[in-house]
Amino acid sequence: MVAVLLILLFSASLQAQVNIETYRDKRGVTGGARFSLSSDLGNVDVVNSAGAGHITVNTSKGVFLGVFKGGVGFLGGKRFANNGVLHLRWTYTASPRYQPELFSQVDYAKARRLDGRTLAGAGLRFNVYAGERSTLSLGNALMWEHEGLDLVPGDRHPSSTALVRLSTYVNLSIQGQVGFSTTAYAQPALSDPGDVRILGTVELSTPIIGPLRQTTSVDFRIDSEPPQGVDKEDVKFGTSFGLKF
Repeated sequence: MVAVLLILLFSASLQAQVNIETYRDKRGVTGGARFSLSSDLGNVDVVNSAGAGHITVNTSKGVFLGVFKGGVGFLGGKRFANNGVLHLRWTYTASPRYQPELFSQVDYAKARRLDGRTLAGAGLRFNVYAGERSTLSLGNALMWEHEGLDLVPGDRHPSSTALVRLSTYVNLSIQGQVGFSTTAYAQPALSDPGDVRILGTVELSTPIIGPLRQTTSVDFRIDSEPPQGVDKEDVKFGTSFGLKF
């Protein structure tokens, strides 16, 4: 399973963001993987593929979460997009309401001219409501971020940056026969409050048969100071099929 997920990651055109709340589970060891493929052949040949996977390990003291996402797109036989993300997170769950967290992430996104990003952070998760099948949570953290950019000539952005961001998120998750989860992040830079990123995702997962499920997702990203040639707003719609265990 891990080998399959790593292949999906490094063959990677999803946005470099992770809806971590979708993958939280209260059972011992759980996980899953999903994959999508679409094509448009004719006047313009476009092929898109995407994959995602996760593993969640619950212990007596906390929850370990690993998420892998990636995709690749081809236009006229030439690759036009390629991104991937690996996110690791540890949540200490001694208190059902206030839960410290540690996390790290590596990702890249050619469409956003991002050659590579590494981040690490720590914060506190607050469970406003936590029921058997639904949760409403808030999170706040500080994270260190290093980025390497592939800039176009004349771009005034530095090709390499290292800074600290505040990361605040809100999540609503409802899990039943049909699973619904939505998460939104706001991430301003402490050294420049005008440098803000807003990330969000909505996922709806429905069972097909046994462990086979279909997931429809909407991802959005707003970057107040993107590299030259990259739009400030980005919205993606997707559907995929996968297994959950």
